[in-house]
Amino acid sequence: MLSLVKFKLDSLFARTLLSFTILVMIIIVTTTLIFSNLYSKTLYGQLSREQVKGLETLSENVDNLFKEIDQIYLNLEINTDIDFFLSSRTNDDLTNNKARIQIRNIRQINPYIHSIFVYNSVIGQSIVEGEPGFDAAGFLKHDESFRRSVNDTRAIYLTRLVKTDASPSFLTDKTANYVISMEYTNRNVSGEQQTVIINLDDDLLVRDFLSKSGDQLLFADENGTLIAHSDVTRIGSSVKNTPSFGAVLRSAADSGDVIDDEASHQSLVTFVKNRTTGWYILSSTPYRSLVAPIQDKRNGLLAVCFSILIFCLIATFLISKKLYHPVQRLTELFKRSEFHAGGSPVSDIALISQVYSETLDHMRSLEDRNRDSLQLMRENWLRRSLAAAETDEPIAASVTEEYKLRIDFERLRLCVFKIDGYARLDSPNMTLYESVLFKSVTELLGQEFRYEALRMPKGEVALFINESEGPEDGFDHLRSKLAGVKDSIAATLGITVSIGISDPIDGWGECPEAYEQANQMLQQRFVLGYNQLIYRQYVEEHLSRSLDLPADIEEKLVAAIKRNHPEGFAEALNRMTDVLGGYVYADAIRAFFQLLLACITQMNQVISDENRRMGMQFGKLNLIFTEMETLGQARDWLRQRFEDYRSSLESLSRLKDNKLYRKIEEAMHYIQENFADSSLSVESLAETAGYTPNYFSKLFKEMTGINSGEYIRKVRMAKAKELLAREEYKVSDVAEMCGYVNSSHFYSAFKRDVGMTPAAYRESTFPEKGTS
Repeated sequence: MLSLVKFKLDSLFARTLLSFTILVMIIIVTTTLIFSNLYSKTLYGQLSREQVKGLETLSENVDNLFKEIDQIYLNLEINTDIDFFLSSRTNDDLTNNKARIQIRNIRQINPYIHSIFVYNSVIGQSIVEGEPGFDAAGFLKHDESFRRSVNDTRAIYLTRLVKTDASPSFLTDKTANYVISMEYTNRNVSGEQQTVIINLDDDLLVRDFLSKSGDQLLFADENGTLIAHSDVTRIGSSVKNTPSFGAVLRSAADSGDVIDDEASHQSLVTFVKNRTTGWYILSSTPYRSLVAPIQDKRNGLLAVCFSILIFCLIATFLISKKLYHPVQRLTELFKRSEFHAGGSPVSDIALISQVYSETLDHMRSLEDRNRDSLQLMRENWLRRSLAAAETDEPIAASVTEEYKLRIDFERLRLCVFKIDGYARLDSPNMTLYESVLFKSVTELLGQEFRYEALRMPKGEVALFINESEGPEDGFDHLRSKLAGVKDSIAATLGITVSIGISDPIDGWGECPEAYEQANQMLQQRFVLGYNQLIYRQYVEEHLSRSLDLPADIEEKLVAAIKRNHPEGFAEALNRMTDVLGGYVYADAIRAFFQLLLACITQMNQVISDENRRMGMQFGKLNLIFTEMETLGQARDWLRQRFEDYRSSLESLSRLKDNKLYRKIEEAMHYIQENFADSSLSVESLAETAGYTPNYFSKLFKEMTGINSGEYIRKVRMAKAKELLAREEYKVSDVAEMCGYVNSSHFYSAFKRDVGMTPAAYRESTFPEKGTS
């Protein structure tokens, strides 16, 4: 009888000890894995972002270096001795030596310059200054040692150095066998070539840009050729067929990261595309070095946990053996546990099971605390789906399941909420309204629909939402709900929002197109006004397409400008608003732009002083059209331009009454009559006017808005265009007729002012006949 009781006690003790062991092990292992995985993802993403940011800084430094080289080229181009050598038609040793001295001096400006090569194809002469090894003969033959990576007027490519007989020194004993060549080539109308090549020292580039990090860094062009590498012996080889470079090219992004599994050594490869050269800057970090700190911490934590577990088991075993009733003591211990919510279990084992269940509930609460980070990852993926050119549907389906997205593609639409007048808010209100809008949309929609909402930039909230399937199902019910949300936001927050709704979406691949369509619907606010719910059927019912604009609007605007009549101009603007209010956005903005051009043209015709005429750069004009959200704003903007025009007229009227202005008018007339005089300058104009050069320059700028030298150049360029349009004059004759003694200076000035060479301008004027 005693043996049977002892066996039951021992059996119960064994079960109790086993249950306790399993409970503690589950808690320790589960908690460790959850937090170590979250830490791993966070650290991996942070390291990737930091490396991409470092590469972007490195790319900016490379851009600055090439800008400095471009400036050095400009110094070479404007240097008189070098210009004489490039434009020379005879081989003259004195000219060559002067040019060589100037090239040598300019080369010392930047320590990265390996050598400078200048070539004149007319006399077949070249000058090479700098460290030995540049293959001038190879350039003249254009052999395979010159690897072009950018096809432009300025070519940047990799050039192999040739061996020389120069004795090794700290200057010439280089590790890299290549230099980076920046070639600047100009050709005149006769096909004569003037070339300047500035070679960069790859050793210094690697030392200063690529050798400061423990990671493997490299520059590669789009063909995979290694332009620079932290291992200089690999410069000139190719990474075209490596999986990581192929993944970079397939990503079609300017920056990001990929995983390289080559040779069973997984690495994190981050990349940035350089704006100046189009090269890819890549950094490769072994994955093992990234996860090593995580593994060490996790292994250490597991070791400590298992040590604590073993200690607890040993202590429990010893204490239980010494106690008369170990299960009872263990039960008392569980009753005092923070996971015990109370109650009266029917047995001690039931109590242990209850505490175990409550422990699992506590672990679930820990997972709930991480929902914010899960929501952030879900929103980031949804944003990428709106911008992705292509979406892998199987991967998208797995992500949908992983993130538990509350949408499907059965009657799914994309809606975009946009804060009206967002561009006119100050920064604090922008941030406040963005947060309040997102929270208001999600709270007002409630649980009636399946949807996913995410914040977008510039006061937008994107909404993936399914139409309801009840007795009032369909688009009408969804539209009614969205209208109620819109009205509630206006009533409670004091701001209005407009909503653009796309057509139904059938798959993830249609999301970018649907997002664009919803934004196109929002553009219709230009004619419909603020606080609108806009979708395709609504636009078709309320707006129409019209390619014709009533002529009387433009006529009234032009007549009001001619007569300087504000009331007539305001009346014509109101007529414009009434008419364009029935057009779709594209036709309305086109018609408004047509009226704008007509008004600006007429204003400029009335204003006699060309330096005070109305004008606007394209970038600023595009920004204005972007910020104009309604026809009323466009009307007010055009009315303000009319007020500026009237102010200019008044200013000119007062200015012409000034006797000093008549002196400047005489000087301007003198410039227009004597522009061909090469000696025409500020000094000669000041002497003619009877003023000192400094006073004359200041007076000319105050009266005209530009410097006298700039005005001379504008007159000469305008006359040059007229002469180039006539076939009887050669380009060199046009330069001389416009006051330029040196044709090269004329070429540079014309290209800087017009944007193309004189020969190219003539070709555009007579495309079928070519240049003279």
